[in-house]
Amino acid sequence: MSSSPAISSGSSSIDNTTVPPSPSPTTGSDRFGSSNDSNDVCWILTSAFLIFTMQTGYALLESGVVSRKNEANILVKNAVNIMFGSLAFWLFGYGLSFGTPANQLVGYGDFMVTASELDMGPKYSEMAFQLAYSTTSTAIISGSMSERCKFVSYLLFSSVNTFIYCVPARWLLREGGWLRSMGAVDIGGSGTVHLVGGCSSIVAAILLGPRIGRFGANSSGDIPMGNPTNCLMGLFMLWWGWLGFSAGSTFGITGDKWKFSSRASVTTILASMGGGSVGMVLSYWLKHGLQDITMLMDSILGSLVAISGGAPIFRPGFSVLVGSVAAFLVLSVSPVMARLRIDDPTNSFAVHAVGGAWGLIAIGLFAEKDNLINYTNGTNGLLINWDTRLIASQLLAIAALSTWSILSTLAILLAIKYTVGLRMSVRDEILGPDFVDHGLELSATGSHKLFG
Repeated sequence: MSSSPAISSGSSSIDNTTVPPSPSPTTGSDRFGSSNDSNDVCWILTSAFLIFTMQTGYALLESGVVSRKNEANILVKNAVNIMFGSLAFWLFGYGLSFGTPANQLVGYGDFMVTASELDMGPKYSEMAFQLAYSTTSTAIISGSMSERCKFVSYLLFSSVNTFIYCVPARWLLREGGWLRSMGAVDIGGSGTVHLVGGCSSIVAAILLGPRIGRFGANSSGDIPMGNPTNCLMGLFMLWWGWLGFSAGSTFGITGDKWKFSSRASVTTILASMGGGSVGMVLSYWLKHGLQDITMLMDSILGSLVAISGGAPIFRPGFSVLVGSVAAFLVLSVSPVMARLRIDDPTNSFAVHAVGGAWGLIAIGLFAEKDNLINYTNGTNGLLINWDTRLIASQLLAIAALSTWSILSTLAILLAIKYTVGLRMSVRDEILGPDFVDHGLELSATGSHKLFG
C-alpha cells in the first residue's frame, strides 16, 4: 500500500510533483504595482470593481445637480467616460503610466496591453485597477462641463483626457517616477486622480463660461438642482465605492498589506464622519437652521478626497482632523468661485482640487513612518518630528500636478474649441441636451418621452 504524500512547511509533494511556495509579498515590480500572489490579485480586482461602482455614483450625483432637461445627457456622458476612456487607457494610457521600458517622466512600452500566460494575472489586474482610477479622474470633469458643452466635443475630450491623467500617474504612483523619487507620497490618488481632475475642471468651466441664467442682473446666482434624491443616492454609492478606493490602494493583502488596508478602511470612514459633521454644523449656522444638501455632499466628498492619498498611513485621530479641515476648505472655496462668476455645477474644483491638495499637504504634516512597508521612505510629517523633507516633497507634487493639469487641459480644450467648437448654441442650451442630443422631450408631468 502506498503511503500518503508528504507535506512539509515549505512545499508539498504529490505524485512526485513539487509545488513551490507562494511568492513573497514583495514579488512584482513595485509595492504599489503588480503582484504575482493570487490573493493580492483577487483583492486588487475586487477593489477595482468597487471603484467602478463610483461611476454610477458620479452619474447619479451629477444628473441630480443639473436641470431635468439635462439629466439623461449627463448619464450618457458618464457612460462615454468608461467607453472611450477605457479604450484609450488600453491603447496608450497604461503604457504611459506603468509601461516598461520607462524613464522618470513617462513610460513608452506596453501599448495596447497584452500579457502572456505567465504574467497575465498581475498585469491585467494592475491594468483593471489603474483603469478604474483613470476613468474616475475623467468623471470628475464631466460635472463641471455639464449643461452647455457640445456632445461631440465632450466625446473628443473624454477620449484624450486619459493622457492628462496618465503622465502624472507615472511621476507619482510608479517606482522610478520623478516625484516619487523626490520622496512625494500619494498612495490612493488625492493628487494624481483628484487634484489633476479638479484642476482640469476649473479650466473647462472657465473656457465654457457660465450656464444661461447662472449669473446676470435677473439671476439669483444659483440654479436649483433638478433631482436632490438622485444626488443623495449618488453620494451613498460614492461613499461605498470609496472604501474600495482607499482600502484597495495597498494593492494587495499579503505580507503586512492587509494591516494597512484595514486601517485605510477605518480612516476613510472617520474622515467622512468629520467632514460631514463640519458640513452640517456650517449649514445650520449659515443657512439659519436649514440642512443644505449641496453643503452636506460637498463636505463629505471633500473629506473622502483628502483622506485618499494617505488613508493607509494616518492614525484615526488624524483622519478625523484631515476630513474636518477638508470640509471647511471646500465650503470656503465654493462661494469664492461664485463671486468670480466661475460656473462649476458640481463644485468639482473645490471638492477635488482643493480637497486633493489638502490631502497631499496632510500627508506632509501628519504621516508617520512605518517599519513594515515603508510608505513614506523613512520620513515623518512635519508635525510629528519637525522633519521638513516630506512636506517639501508634497508641495512640489502639488505644484507639478496642478501645472501639468492646467496647461495640458487648456491645450486640448482650445484645440477642440477652435476646430469643432466647445459650447452649445444658445438655442440648443435652452432646449436642453436631452432633446438636442437624444431626442428626449420633457413632458408636463416631468417625465421624458421620445420625440419624433
